[in-house]
Amino acid sequence: MKVSERGLAFVARHEGFVASAYRDPVGVLTIGYGFTMGSRIFAESWRRAHGRPLAPGDRISRAEADRLLRRLIDEEYGREVTKALGELPQHRHDAACSVAFNLGPRALQWRWATALKAGDVSGAADILAANYNTAGGRRLAGLVRRRQEEARLLLTGDYGDGVAAPVTPAKAPAAPGGLLARLADLVRALLDRLDRR
Repeated sequence: MKVSERGLAFVARHEGFVASAYRDPVGVLTIGYGFTMGSRIFAESWRRAHGRPLAPGDRISRAEADRLLRRLIDEEYGREVTKALGELPQHRHDAACSVAFNLGPRALQWRWATALKAGDVSGAADILAANYNTAGGRRLAGLVRRRQEEARLLLTGDYGDGVAAPVTPAKAPAAPGGLLARLADLVRALLDRLDRR
């Protein structure tokens, strides 16, 4: 399964594009949309083009970064998503690709993914929204927001791009509770209202 255009834009928006190599919050040399030499595909591509690993001061064009982002997600992370979680609806595949791209494929073995694989989409979204938001031992606002938006995408199909979600949200748990359950109810009500127009 391939990442959708909206899924690709979702990841790009959260990663942000940086043309010059920089050190991320944990000190890893990074460029483009969060590319590091830890990615097999990026490392091979960079070495082929430059004859050496990424170094401070190196630059990448947005066009090259866009091309690499699609390839990395489809060939490196998306394959791992399908292998770990099976075939998913497009929005869930895209959300899982975003998580794997940001946290690494090992994240596909964590509690949120176990819940998703078991069919507990609400539980997976709740776990994702509340965890995996630190770097170097510090909780980062950008990661908190990203996990919450990935959880919303997983649960409701909302890419946060202003386009109405074409999917039916997952059924919220019967027990009262979490923010995501209330969000699912709100989205369901809004979709019902739009369907009646």
